[in-house]
Amino acid sequence: RGSARRCRGFSTDTSLAYRELLKAQRQLFGADLRARDSARLETRTQFAQNAEAPASAVPGMVQDARDAAAFLRHNVAQTVRNDAGNFELTPRPEHVRRSTTPAPLPDGLDGTPCSRS
Repeated sequence: RGSARRCRGFSTDTSLAYRELLKAQRQLFGADLRARDSARLETRTQFAQNAEAPASAVPGMVQDARDAAAFLRHNVAQTVRNDAGNFELTPRPEHVRRSTTPAPLPDGLDGTPCSRS
């Protein structure tokens, strides 16, 4: 056996997408263990519910997981309550764009239906 382990029923691409999503959640929620645990549980639940998906659907689901991870990294920031009771937002470089034109949304997030078969 090599150092890379495969989860039962998951392809390597699926496992990589799963780990990428968990990493994005760790980066986003940092020390907020309650939010991290909730996000991890939801991710695990969604992957388990789709573990027996048809092989033809897997690439689209893997892409959805990668899109979700990218969305978390680039479009979501967590606020933290300071000592005065106010919420503070510290944007990271990936949250701040110099352009006045926002980046396009991934397929399906702009209100149009996805074109997956």
